[in-house]
Amino acid sequence: MKYLFSLFFLAINLIGFSQKPEVLSLSLDNAITLAKQKNTQLLNASLDIQHAKTQVSEVLSKGLPQINGNADFNHTFEVPTQIIPGDFVGQPGTNLAVQFGVPFNANASIGVSQLLFDGTFFLGVKASSEFVKISELSKSATEIEVKEAVSKAYFMALIANQNLEQLKTSYENMVQLQSETEEMYKAGFAEKLDVDRIILAVSNLDVNLTRVSNQTTLTRQLLLNTIGMDINQKIELTTPLPSTIVNDLSSINFDPDNRIEIKMLDQQQLLNELDLKRYKVGYMPNLYGNFSYGSSTFAVEDQFSDLGNDWYGNGRYGIALQLPLFDGFYKKAKIDQVKIKIKQTENNKNQTLRGINLELNQAVNAYDEAKKTLQLQEQNKQLAEAIYSTTSTKFKEGVGSSFEAVSADNEFTQAKINYLNALYELNIAHINLKKAYGIL
Repeated sequence: MKYLFSLFFLAINLIGFSQKPEVLSLSLDNAITLAKQKNTQLLNASLDIQHAKTQVSEVLSKGLPQINGNADFNHTFEVPTQIIPGDFVGQPGTNLAVQFGVPFNANASIGVSQLLFDGTFFLGVKASSEFVKISELSKSATEIEVKEAVSKAYFMALIANQNLEQLKTSYENMVQLQSETEEMYKAGFAEKLDVDRIILAVSNLDVNLTRVSNQTTLTRQLLLNTIGMDINQKIELTTPLPSTIVNDLSSINFDPDNRIEIKMLDQQQLLNELDLKRYKVGYMPNLYGNFSYGSSTFAVEDQFSDLGNDWYGNGRYGIALQLPLFDGFYKKAKIDQVKIKIKQTENNKNQTLRGINLELNQAVNAYDEAKKTLQLQEQNKQLAEAIYSTTSTKFKEGVGSSFEAVSADNEFTQAKINYLNALYELNIAHINLKKAYGIL
């Protein structure tokens, strides 16, 4: 029986080792969704929001009742002595040394204080709530950056894979041409130079295949790293590289307020204005209420067991008004600082608006240029294909040279790669254009 169990576990282990790593089918939308869940920057941005909310709770806590309990035990092993005139006990003209108090006492008390009015508190609560919105906007900005990075990395991985496929096709064609040329050489219809030239072309393509294959692997690892996944995860990219892009942005009226940068600056300005109000209301009085109640027990020397038999209560409540009269111009300095921040934020917003307009113009020009480049590369690819077809036919019929055949194949392969690269650049330009419009 033990041998049967041994064989069973051995079979299980062999099955486990023989299983291939799971391949993850990954569309562009899925990649972006996974990045929102796994990307480190976005995870930290979510934690920043949680941290900002805890700061709101921290500010709110100051306006809630503050309750403190106290308890203590004291042993006055030597009761303090005081001197009183003898007149108090019918011994005029003398001074008497007396001791007030008992050696043992214990106290227990509870105290409550409550903020009744403080203008800075209410504005502080409002400011902390608005600070949460800053964190939320910061997360939105990070989401845009991650979406942009993932999209570009996805397209880069796609184009690298397609370039690799083009090189593989060229390599297969050249290997077939090598075989045909060798047969022609054996039959006396080709020269040894033709065979050597094609062998050299095959060798060069083999080197390029290795290089581009490594680049393809690196682009996939870059995509996985951008998402926040294990870079060794096997993936299959299922979203094809768009071959045509419908530019529907021309009908959109550009609004700078759609840009996350402007939203964040406006939110920062709101916080600055709340700060200004907070320091101004600091000149107003503050009102506090308080209540406390306690009880004490005592015991004399050699009667420690009496401690706790009798308790004597004490309690009080009151209202305190705090009126700021002079703080050494502290609040004035703070108000002046906030006014400077407000002006700086205005300047930053103006500069950001100029930068956004420049970015938009550059994105539009780059997109238009990418469209024209793609059209030219498509024409070049068609022309290179025609040249390749004609040259290959001539060489196989014995009226063309191997140099022309190899050159035509290289030019056709390069033309296809140039077209794919132009298509990639058009998609990247479209992403940049959408980001510039604030709709990515």
